Amino acid sequence: MFFAKTAFFVSVVVAGIFGVTSFVLFDGDRELPVIPATRIESEILNTVKEFLISSDVESLDDRSVIVNCWREFEDIEFNVEYLEQGSWRVDAFYNLVRYYWRVDDLTLELTQGKSNRTTNPTIRC
Repeated sequence: MFFAKTAFFVSVVVAGIFGVTSFVLFDGDRELPVIPATRIESEILNTVKEFLISSDVESLDDRSVIVNCWREFEDIEFNVEYLEQGSWRVDAFYNLVRYYWRVDDLTLELTQGKSNRTTNPTIRC
């Protein structure tokens, strides 16, 4: 019994020392360098548009029907934002769901972002 009590109190003291030490050592803010953009919004939007034109997916209404992503998104307003770390975020609302795409500033490589969790049906554009 004595060993268990001693081990408990020693672990509490060690955890306290760890917490105080961590707070003191890692208290300073870290500034990330801002990477300036080398592209303009229209170039980024064209990359997303080309991706959507080349993508065909199942329809929301009828999964047996294949639709083109660009036909679904062509009348929707896109928001383009530079994230200051070398990538752009493009998003658009479609059928009450926000869709995200990330575009690398240097390579124009596009990756699809995960949409917010929703109960609404979504398409895989």
